[in-house]
Amino acid sequence: MTTAISCQQRIWAYSFILPRWFGLPGAVASVALGGVLAGQPPGLIALACLAGALMMAYSHSWNSFHDWVSGLDQGAETERSHAKPYTSGQNIIAQGVVGLWEVFAVTLAYLLLSALATVFLATWTTPWVWLPWCLVAACAPLYSWGKFTYSCELVLGLGFGPFAVMFGAAVAPGPEMLRAFLAGIPFGLVFGFMAELVDQYLDADVNVPKGLRNLGALCWRRGWGLGWMLCLMAVVTMGVHAALLGLSVLSPMTVFTLPLLPFIASLSSFYEKKQKAGIMAGLALVMLYPLASLVVEAVV
Repeated sequence: MTTAISCQQRIWAYSFILPRWFGLPGAVASVALGGVLAGQPPGLIALACLAGALMMAYSHSWNSFHDWVSGLDQGAETERSHAKPYTSGQNIIAQGVVGLWEVFAVTLAYLLLSALATVFLATWTTPWVWLPWCLVAACAPLYSWGKFTYSCELVLGLGFGPFAVMFGAAVAPGPEMLRAFLAGIPFGLVFGFMAELVDQYLDADVNVPKGLRNLGALCWRRGWGLGWMLCLMAVVTMGVHAALLGLSVLSPMTVFTLPLLPFIASLSSFYEKKQKAGIMAGLALVMLYPLASLVVEAVV
């Protein structure tokens, strides 16, 4: 019975905890937006989304591997990265559910599965898909390194935003990579400089002594109000989105998605108090923004 439970726990860890599927709506929305902007059929967009989802699973699994190696996830429960309402991947090695090299093997498996899906995609469309695929793949180790060099927000934002949109757009012959990159910037700001800011802020109390150096840690160390920083990022994102409307990169109707951004910032007191309901509401709004933008682009 113990062996059976252990196997079940491992399968659950490989399939759900390590991939951290909570980010799937945002990742899929970014990739799909690129395909929609390129005017591609649903079948090709779906295959690109599958490859993108597997790439996200690889990135999240790598994060668990590297955070253990770097020491962020080591120590007693009160001394390592906190489990969040939306993921417990930080604790999976410390709890002994899986070993370090198991996590590394799962990481490579997801990367290879994404590459396999991209092989089919490139065969049926264009080799251009390998350019953004490689860029997104590189974001995983760069993000982990960036936690100690004030660059993880930028790297995560590029991976979930511009590079992901480029991947979806690359299924078209002669893809408009510049337009796709620009279209993904608002998503990148929301994922990298709003959602990631909160995520790192929640871990700052235990990880700053271990060398954590990023925007969330800086806010915590300096005592800067999380709400003010999120409001600033919301204003910047709204300004960038408005500029893209003026450049005809995005549909004018996507302006109706912008009111979601202040609501993300308005929940800052819940984030600071680590209240589950508020954190999950903020995460839902973060995912709703790219999803709503995608729906508008697809319909209009």
